[in-house]
Amino acid sequence: MKNSRRRFLQQIGATGLATMAAPLASFEAQAKAEERILTYDRNITANDKIRIGVIGYGVQGHFDLDTALRVPGVELAGICDLYTGRIENAKEKFGNDLYTTRNYKELLDKKDIDAVLICTTDVWHARMTLDALAKGKHVYIEKPMIYKINEGYPIMEAAKKSGKVVQVGSQRVSSIGYTKAKELLAAGEIGKLNMVNAVYDRQSSIGAW
Repeated sequence: MKNSRRRFLQQIGATGLATMAAPLASFEAQAKAEERILTYDRNITANDKIRIGVIGYGVQGHFDLDTALRVPGVELAGICDLYTGRIENAKEKFGNDLYTTRNYKELLDKKDIDAVLICTTDVWHARMTLDALAKGKHVYIEKPMIYKINEGYPIMEAAKKSGKVVQVGSQRVSSIGYTKAKELLAAGEIGKLNMVNAVYDRQSSIGAW
């Protein structure tokens, strides 16, 4: 992975000025290059299976699951959601044999699930993450990881104790655009940094930006 990252950073470094000239097209092309590196640097064997369960199959749950299933070796083992329509949609998409439940603890009890995607309302994130770690599951938790600051420390302790991976879904701040900006700043291309002003908000109750 270190070699892959080094090669990838070398690739985007070599296209610095061109990238700034056409940012959207270049970032998309580089993202695809990164995907190829991460996907094909190692062979995926029959033993490299990760079976995942989804807790919360709303908008973000759809996006996260579709992305996860693009990774070789990842399989869907079950979906939990409170709403009948979402469960029906899941079965239409993945087949009637798909395991579904309205109780997330039943999903965590399944022995054939290695990891869970937690894509529920924010206030449930901490509780579900702790329960998943207690059941020996790896966790991908959507942002924000916690609803209150003091909820974070038990999760950190539980993750260390379990030895399981806990990843927080803050993809945009880990995106190729920010990587490029950091590289340009470190190279002195931007000059002395005096201030950063960032605005990123969602105003509508239905999610419009």
